[in-house]
Amino acid sequence: MKERTRAGIGMVLMGAALLGSGPVAAQSLIGSRGLGLPIEAANARARALGGEGLGLLGGNLNPADLASSTGLLIPTMNFTLQPYWGTGVVEGESLTAQGTRFPLLGLAYPIIDLNGMVTLTFSSFMDQRWQAEEDGTVILSGVPTPVTNTFKSEGGIAALRLGWAQRLGRSLSLAVSAGVHTGSTTRTYTRTFDSLEVSTGEIIPFKDGGKWQYQGPTASLGASWDPVDVLRLAGSVTWSGKLDAKPTSLTKGQGATYEIPTVFRVGATGVLTPKLFLNLGMSYENWTASEGGLEPETVAGGIWSFGGGLELEASGLGGRTLPIRLGIRHSDLPFLFKAEKPTERVFSGGLGLNLTQADQFVLAGVDLAVERGSREAGTFKEDFWRGTITFRVSGW
Repeated sequence: MKERTRAGIGMVLMGAALLGSGPVAAQSLIGSRGLGLPIEAANARARALGGEGLGLLGGNLNPADLASSTGLLIPTMNFTLQPYWGTGVVEGESLTAQGTRFPLLGLAYPIIDLNGMVTLTFSSFMDQRWQAEEDGTVILSGVPTPVTNTFKSEGGIAALRLGWAQRLGRSLSLAVSAGVHTGSTTRTYTRTFDSLEVSTGEIIPFKDGGKWQYQGPTASLGASWDPVDVLRLAGSVTWSGKLDAKPTSLTKGQGATYEIPTVFRVGATGVLTPKLFLNLGMSYENWTASEGGLEPETVAGGIWSFGGGLELEASGLGGRTLPIRLGIRHSDLPFLFKAEKPTERVFSGGLGLNLTQADQFVLAGVDLAVERGSREAGTFKEDFWRGTITFRVSGW
């Protein structure tokens, strides 16, 4: 990988070329490429059903399918957290991954006179948390001295969106949203010395790096349609303008500008029996190189994602429903790893715990999802467990 002061990474990302030459610890090694590891703005229900999250029955608060928020009918808040554990190998060296993300916070409030819903979401977009270490030797005062080079990246990119969803008749809802990509990344390079090997005493570690802030516009259009009682269709288009990465006042180097592609999504849910539902979805986006941003050897081009799952509405205690979910998903990832396009495969399951329910309205509940997945790109292989927990509260 080339050093790129212009792109706001300088010496710090030199570690990406050294990964595999020493112990590695990271949120995921894939996050060291391009703009990072994509983090879908999906709640636990969507993750348990294959991750696409479009066309789900009932009311939902999902940035990719805001039109379905009209089904919530009453003020609703969702909060999602996501613990993650992974292990892998690259060129014979092992790596570990662990951490907790907060991929989605959503608010919805109905305007009854207009038969519509105001939405506000704050969601993850790209995760850039990773760390790599490389052991080496330098000559100090004529003595070979062991050193450890540590390359660390912290932060990522998120999206803040304000939306409006409008119900048109009984079967059709339309939605529009606008907002900004925001966030920051701090990248550091630290070299520590084994001062026992030299007679000059303790040697102060060398440290370099900086912080870059991201900003760029985004907007989306979506629709949800129930042509018959046993079928729901949904689709959305998410546009993003250029994403600027600007160094802070204390950071050396220039900024960068990235081309963020338009994302096309479709999904559908069919009623197989009165208590069993099938959801399917897919998405497409085309990543391209940009001058002063992503290089041609970095981007994967057109990428697809396919997912689906089954939801069984079982009976719980006190007459509450107890949804049980199973799903599967296959996705391409947008940034090449050593000239190979990474892919991700996930098997998922989960359930919904409706704590307080009035008729069909869930006033308080928790959705749980567990995923077992793998990523591959050439000599890189990674297996991971990912949990997702969504807390739901509704009421006036």
